[in-house]
Amino acid sequence: MPWILHESISDQEDVTWALRNPSTGADRTTPKIYMPTVEISEGEYPLDFQQTSSHTELTDFMRGGSLGVVLVSQAFRDLIEEMDPGHSLYYPVVLHCNDGRIIKDKYFLHKFSDFVDGGVIVDESDVQPVMRKGKVGFYSSSALPKLIWRSDKIKDRHVFADRYLRRRFCISDAFLEAAEDKGFKGFQKIESFIHYVS
Repeated sequence: MPWILHESISDQEDVTWALRNPSTGADRTTPKIYMPTVEISEGEYPLDFQQTSSHTELTDFMRGGSLGVVLVSQAFRDLIEEMDPGHSLYYPVVLHCNDGRIIKDKYFLHKFSDFVDGGVIVDESDVQPVMRKGKVGFYSSSALPKLIWRSDKIKDRHVFADRYLRRRFCISDAFLEAAEDKGFKGFQKIESFIHYVS
């Protein structure tokens, strides 16, 4: 079954970051990296993120400013590319920790380079289509939605998001098992379900 990864280490705790201008220290708007048309040009990265939570331990999967903006460790990236190659892009980041550490070359801003089209069964899931110019623009959902996926749309994907629910980072059972075997931290898993279509 698919799982939604939620960027938190418990119901109360997230390791969170805000995009900052390194020369002025001012906050920058985090790019809507989950949008298909949003790209980051080579001259814009590495992106500087300042820690906004009080945690001392960095995790493998962290929120990079807003829902749908995800930072992953090198090890997490390696597992994605091993199990679901060619569907993700990664932008280098520099992490400025509260304790003064500056971490380079170990974390990346993750972006899906493609999406599952028509994967979520709307009338069986906790989502509501939001229309834009007469077409579905995206699905709104609760914080922890129940999702029902079409098996024929997910196919053999292990890491994915639906075209209309782009802020939800979803994984397969096999990916979850591998991530847990490696001891990855930084997320809670939320169960989804598959409707098998032959």
